[in-house]
Amino acid sequence: MGKEYFCDELNNVLSCFHDRIMSCCSGQIGPVYYEKYRGQKIDWDAFRKVKEDAFSLLTEENIDKSPCKGCFFLRERRQSDKVSSNFNMLNISHWTQCNCGCIYCARMLDSKGRIDLKPMKSEYYDMLPLLKELYRENLLDRENLTVCIQGGDISVLKEFEPMVKEFLKQGINRFNILSNNIVYQPIIKKLLDINLVDYTTSLDCATREIYYKLKRVDKFRESVNNLRKYAKAKFGGCVTVKYIVIEHINDNVEEVKNFVNLMADIGIKRIEFMIDNKYVLFTDLEKTPMPKHYKELYLTFKCLCEEKGIMLQVWDKTKYILEKYVLAV
Repeated sequence: MGKEYFCDELNNVLSCFHDRIMSCCSGQIGPVYYEKYRGQKIDWDAFRKVKEDAFSLLTEENIDKSPCKGCFFLRERRQSDKVSSNFNMLNISHWTQCNCGCIYCARMLDSKGRIDLKPMKSEYYDMLPLLKELYRENLLDRENLTVCIQGGDISVLKEFEPMVKEFLKQGINRFNILSNNIVYQPIIKKLLDINLVDYTTSLDCATREIYYKLKRVDKFRESVNNLRKYAKAKFGGCVTVKYIVIEHINDNVEEVKNFVNLMADIGIKRIEFMIDNKYVLFTDLEKTPMPKHYKELYLTFKCLCEEKGIMLQVWDKTKYILEKYVLAV
């Protein structure tokens, strides 16, 4: 008998995007549970079978037929690996509206670049009815569920607070909420006070001028003020602020120093360093070397964060690129 493979992402994760419901998140390959979902009635037996069929192909004999072939998440199956009947990670990113226009946004084509300032329903489908169905079908692990809600500023989504309340009612282990932080959300402060959320936002700079170049809205002061409020929560240490490096805009040591100093002043305990995902995905780094000064940027972050007692996190793909193309040079 040949090798058998396993994937924790396939086993545990369900991702709801605006155009499909699928296993993997953010550009990885894998089975799709529902194409072009728009709120229609779901055949739940067929839904479950997608996962069963995907695992049946994770053998040495059948891997060539699998949509997961070549994925870096795949590993050799252990005796202790069991295929679960439900999911303990739910990614929600099913809308395209936003109140800013980040130049690195993966949703730019879907949103057609427009900026929406008022809360509204998703253009594609309401998440709350689907969420209730997933609970009724016992497809969500009530005791161990982690929910990631992302996509611009969640204040633009009318369903955000009702969704949070439904999760709290049904049972949840943890929230991961990603937002651009332009509008203050009292419910996020409440979740921080009871240690039920990891909150992440991308500020990417320390000045109003650069913020406008990156975000295309003049909301730097609002975002910084909101960070100050969240940092004062009982578990304000669960707030992470990203610095996404964009070539020729914020890729300079002076801005990095100002940013880390600003975070220390606000009371932020966690910073994430990240190289622009579009750059990562669409640049052949074997032919086009990374800018040499990215090494200095990263080392400046590292030293300053150590000096100020701030935890520095590095996104997985950025870590891989740093080790292979930057630090090794």
